[in-house]
Amino acid sequence: MAKKLISLVITLVMAVSLFAGCGNAPSEASTSSTPQSTTKAVVATTSVEPSKEAAPSEEATAAAYTIPTGDWVIGLSNSYYGNTWRKQMVDSFTKVAEEAKAAGYIKDFVIQNGDGSVNAQIAQINSFILEGVDAICINAASATALNSVIDKAVAAGIPVIAFDSTVDDENAYCMDFDFGKYYYQMGDYMAKACGYKGNVVIVRGVVGSAPEQVMVDAYLKVVAEHPDMKVIATVLGKADGTVAQAEFTKILPSLDKVDMIFNQGGDTSGIIQAFEQAGLDVPLMSGDNSAEFINWWLKQDNYDTLSMRAAPACGSAALWAAVNILNGQDVPKKMNLALSVITRDMADQFAGMEAGSIAGADWTNNQVMDQIIIPSRTK
Repeated sequence: MAKKLISLVITLVMAVSLFAGCGNAPSEASTSSTPQSTTKAVVATTSVEPSKEAAPSEEATAAAYTIPTGDWVIGLSNSYYGNTWRKQMVDSFTKVAEEAKAAGYIKDFVIQNGDGSVNAQIAQINSFILEGVDAICINAASATALNSVIDKAVAAGIPVIAFDSTVDDENAYCMDFDFGKYYYQMGDYMAKACGYKGNVVIVRGVVGSAPEQVMVDAYLKVVAEHPDMKVIATVLGKADGTVAQAEFTKILPSLDKVDMIFNQGGDTSGIIQAFEQAGLDVPLMSGDNSAEFINWWLKQDNYDTLSMRAAPACGSAALWAAVNILNGQDVPKKMNLALSVITRDMADQFAGMEAGSIAGADWTNNQVMDQIIIPSRTK
């Protein structure tokens, strides 16, 4: 098994330089890792901004973040369970919750997975309130449609921690990725590689979730800034390879040359298969840190992109955030998470990933304190 990418904090960002030829964009990265990291992590950006200091090691912080025994029951309301990312997110939450339970930090945990609809998630949260859980972690189906039931939970004394797909409710704790910044940078990276001109296909993810719309808007901003770029199709890929393959197979015969695919992740294997089965070269797109994409990428002689994804291990980060809130830690309402980015020269580190897996590692409580909660206090 290859070393896993620990996407807990980005300790160094890099400047990306590209040639004009589409898909021929060599990149260089200077990287460093925190003491507990087993691999390196970098973020594509437009400036170099190294961290001032590395996060403390597990050994250095173990005593500082001692967790008391707790009689807590924590619920996870996951709005959608229909793709690999969401399943791994639930697995990450489950694994760490089981460890916390075995250690006596919590009494129990309950997980409910939905069908992607707001009504199903409202029912989930209402059932948690009736059961009297102590905290609810949610990966939300909507940024606003859950506000009433969230407020109901908070009024009942149950803190709500929204993560990944967050909510616009001041009563909830939110652990969020800056999807707008990263996906704009990813779109600009591809656009620059193609000389800021060419045909673009937009691939949408799980429509209705807050991050999905932010990603689309970021990509469309890149297109709007360059008049020689044109969106020739929009595909509903649902962050799923099988769905994306079926949708691309339908439209490929009718499309002109595709220069770039502005995708969101979870869809890369299907996109690749659709183009290859049609006898076409795979256009430039973002990788998604999946085993399938990385294994394909390693076989390509000249496919220079970045692989970028919000790691599903954020499920375990949400669990620890809930534990800290219940134990009276000073946890800010707004917390920042970083995306995991793999460059081409890092890809061979992940060649041994199991099929169906996404690069990432479960969070520990010390890492959540050092890299999410404490830094977010000063934001």
